[in-house]
Amino acid sequence: MPLVIDERPPAAAAADASLRGTLRALRELFGDRALVAAGTGPPLERIAIRSDPPSVAPCVPLEVPGARPIDVPTEPLVSAFLDGVQRSRVVGYLAGSPLIYASVAAAVRQRVTRRLETWREPSLRRALFASRGKLGETAWNQLVDSGVAVVDITADVTDEAIPVHPFALRARALDLVALEREGLERRLAAEWCRGESRWLWIDGGISGNLAVDERATAFGVVKSHTTLYGSAEQVESVLTLKAEERSPAFLVGHRPRRAVASWYLRLRATAGGDPLHGLVRVEISPPMDMLDPDQITDDARARLTAHCDRLSAGILAERAPLSLPDPRWDTLTYGIHACEMYLDALVGL
Repeated sequence: MPLVIDERPPAAAAADASLRGTLRALRELFGDRALVAAGTGPPLERIAIRSDPPSVAPCVPLEVPGARPIDVPTEPLVSAFLDGVQRSRVVGYLAGSPLIYASVAAAVRQRVTRRLETWREPSLRRALFASRGKLGETAWNQLVDSGVAVVDITADVTDEAIPVHPFALRARALDLVALEREGLERRLAAEWCRGESRWLWIDGGISGNLAVDERATAFGVVKSHTTLYGSAEQVESVLTLKAEERSPAFLVGHRPRRAVASWYLRLRATAGGDPLHGLVRVEISPPMDMLDPDQITDDARARLTAHCDRLSAGILAERAPLSLPDPRWDTLTYGIHACEMYLDALVGL
């Protein structure tokens, strides 16, 4: 669900939504006392600490055990890449509460005569994230009347439950910014799936995107592995995959999200013994006849195997050119890397 943004009124429709325009509005309303040296520190996304501990989660096997070697095709399967970015900065404080300016964007970049071009229009949102309860109605209404798009980060809590610690308020803002980015990505994926029969590579998982069903020509590629799926024996098998090998597919139930079919694929040989080097996890929407493992027929399993092999081959075909000098080059393919660079230039924060 998209965020509820307190938009500027029609009289201020020409207000500048950029970081510079927002800072100008804040300075005019509250003076320099409310502002910090915006732009001198890194985006909050770079300093946020991930709290999820490493874990191993169960899954339901859909194929027989054993690594499967994949033949790399000479022609690409993937026609387009979808990615999103977010950038947030604390730009000031009022009543001890942080004012966080954020930009989120998402785009699909498609292949056109061997070059990447933007499919349709990219999505871009900019807003100031703050606590209405902490700022008070007077300051809040002044912000809205000035034309600044404002998101209330504590709209769902009572005044008594609003966090006092500014880091807690900052964390709430980051969560809402991430939700807005995910919403932009899902809407673009849904548009693609409604009107395209070409294959779309989505950066990240697809479990929350109901538009990516079993008929959709879209799949997700997960590059991080905070959670590994399978039994101890299955995980050990995944960690010892060779380059151009994939694991058997399995079913992962994301509650309250729907289940996805997934498998691991090794893009490149391990470096220095790192078992996660070059390892990605692919997600697709499972066919209806694969949702009950006890009722899977041999024909359904064979169709799934062929489908997973085809997509794995298409993913392996995207390993060149390398996305260097990005440190994630072993799992960040150039199509997604190019999409990120395009979005970074679009956001400009």
